[in-house]
Amino acid sequence: MKEIYYVKAVDNSRLRPAIHPRASRQYLAILSLASLVFGLILFSAWQRYEGVEDGYRLEALQGKKQQLLEENRKLRLEEAYLDDPVRIDTIARSELGMMSLTATQIIAGEPTAPAQDASVLADARNLSGPLPSQVPSQVKRVAAAVP
Repeated sequence: MKEIYYVKAVDNSRLRPAIHPRASRQYLAILSLASLVFGLILFSAWQRYEGVEDGYRLEALQGKKQQLLEENRKLRLEEAYLDDPVRIDTIARSELGMMSLTATQIIAGEPTAPAQDASVLADARNLSGPLPSQVPSQVKRVAAAVP
């Protein structure tokens, strides 16, 4: 027996598959869970990167602090060297030609005191002329004489 097949054109282009009502919620839940996990991984990687960067910055700042402390130490040594009275005296005598003062070159001037302080005016002595040689320890300021 011979079979006969008929070809019939069926247009299924307008048909859509039935959407399950829970499927969209499941897709949304999976998508939000994946986004949350991805965000947590990204956040932890960013924190790790920032920690490493902070370590590098801290190391650079500690190096700069050491450098500044060393520079400060050198400047203090230089200041101590420049403030040395023996060095200053040597320069004053050799390069500037200064000499030590004699007792006759030291003269006490008129004391200047504020007008409202009467106790200071009462204690002030009027010395005009050279100081006696027995009281050079009372002189506070001494200047070098230039020849």
